[in-house]
Amino acid sequence: MPKFDELIDSGQANRLLKDTGRLEQLRDAPEAQKIFSMLNRTTGGDLEGAAERAAKGDAGQLADAIRQVMNSPEGAQLLQKMKQTLK
Repeated sequence: MPKFDELIDSGQANRLLKDTGRLEQLRDAPEAQKIFSMLNRTTGGDLEGAAERAAKGDAGQLADAIRQVMNSPEGAQLLQKMKQTLK
């Protein structure tokens, strides 16, 4: 599994961010909804607050939550399935 920072900095991530149709498809996918639920649990039920703090420059809690989900067996499986969907 690639490291979070490498994933964000990849060309594939940049292309995806420019494709709003695919982003919407990805956002609405059942796997994405499960990942959002996992992130919400990991942030103590405050995913929105963690995202707001990240937007203001304090990304620590959100980054930790993402790493935890990526490193969990269920999260890794969901992310792999989403990755296959994007190809």
